[in-house]
Amino acid sequence: MTTTATGSMVERILAGDVPQNVKAAAARGALPLPRAELVRLFIALARDPDPEIQKDARASLTSMDRESVVAVLDDAGCAPEVLLFFSKQAGKDEDLAEKITFHQNVPNQALEVLAQLGSTEVIELILTNQERLLMQPGLLDRLTVNPSLRADQRGRILELLDRIAKMSVTADAAAAEPAGDEEQNDGPSTEFLEEAAKMLDVEVGDVYAASEIMGGEEFEEDEDPEVRSAYRKIVGMNVAQKAVLAMKGGREERMILIRDTNKVVALSVLKNPRISDNDIESISNNRSISDDVLRTIALNREWVKNYPVAVALVRNPRTPPGVSTNFITRLQNRDLKNLIKDRNVAELIRRMARRTFEQRTAKDRKKIGKKS
Repeated sequence: MTTTATGSMVERILAGDVPQNVKAAAARGALPLPRAELVRLFIALARDPDPEIQKDARASLTSMDRESVVAVLDDAGCAPEVLLFFSKQAGKDEDLAEKITFHQNVPNQALEVLAQLGSTEVIELILTNQERLLMQPGLLDRLTVNPSLRADQRGRILELLDRIAKMSVTADAAAAEPAGDEEQNDGPSTEFLEEAAKMLDVEVGDVYAASEIMGGEEFEEDEDPEVRSAYRKIVGMNVAQKAVLAMKGGREERMILIRDTNKVVALSVLKNPRISDNDIESISNNRSISDDVLRTIALNREWVKNYPVAVALVRNPRTPPGVSTNFITRLQNRDLKNLIKDRNVAELIRRMARRTFEQRTAKDRKKIGKKS
């Protein structure tokens, strides 16, 4: 079968434009197609409406040994969806991860899976591909919540974030500079916004989208003139400019931008290398913070080692209950008692706090009884 005929056959099967017996044969791997194309079909047919075809396709995938997977990933024509499919498996297999990370067709989602689930060695591979990291900083977010991340790797991530921020500032300055006799405008250029979207790993539409600071009047009326000044400057910015400022700004700017309704801006604050433990504690206590920010804080092992941060996350009604429950057993009895009475938190949290407190006090009574 020629290359053209092969491509045509695969596309027809993917489009459902073939008889059922042809799809069935593809699901069993019985068609004379290159291995990488067969695997592409297995992945698609594993979701076919026909239960038998679906079953055969899944069986074909699970029967693949590691050598076969390596051969597929080695194929220069391996499709993005195939690379994505094997990315979870590759998270703990450095050789597979290397083939996916540096494949010419690798999709962003596959790299994000590796960044979030990969071993220390896989993280090292991703950090080696600095060009991709600079164009897709969302990978850095995934890396920072990976429990396998080493301290030295975290330092390199901070350096990359600083580099990204500096690139954005340079682009911003260039966009603001008048060019000859061309008409000047008050906003950043389209080119800058497109570049900012790439740097922040968001859609261009998200960069153009409006955002606002929750409870902004609080900053407008603040007694500190520096806070008022920072807020008035921020109000005139677009999402891209706010996100860049969030990654490099001072404490006043960070505490304002963390309350932006646009999560791109709010999460960028957490990338700021100057953010302190006190900042994190303050953010965790704030009930005007988005659940995305609170969830990201909860996933950072260094931040939640700080007991006041763990308490704040549990007591903050904006923290998703599935996140809060992870910290309840760490709470001291006095905080458990306060939590039991707190009607602002979910009933699930109060029940778990009550159960934890009762179990502890029962154990304490037993100990006292044995001593007496």
